[in-house]
Amino acid sequence: MPSSNVREKKVMEAGSLVETTDKIFTMPSYEHNTESTHDILEPGTVGIIIERPSKDRPRQYKINFVGGQTYWMFHNEIRPYFGKKNV
Repeated sequence: MPSSNVREKKVMEAGSLVETTDKIFTMPSYEHNTESTHDILEPGTVGIIIERPSKDRPRQYKINFVGGQTYWMFHNEIRPYFGKKNV
């Protein structure tokens, strides 16, 4: 018998936590005056969804990662973050 206090929630909405699926090489950040050609996000880097895909950027989510880095990420580069697994 279903309980009335249980609600479903989409896991890829704005405000949801996500993590990178693999090592991600990002485009150079023009906001920071650095000589590096790109940044690297390690697998499992956690961030929060700022914007969902739109007509202008289909399949891309705007993610703000820990450390203040914000990138547009394709849907296959991120997955929902459910916290550390107890092993």
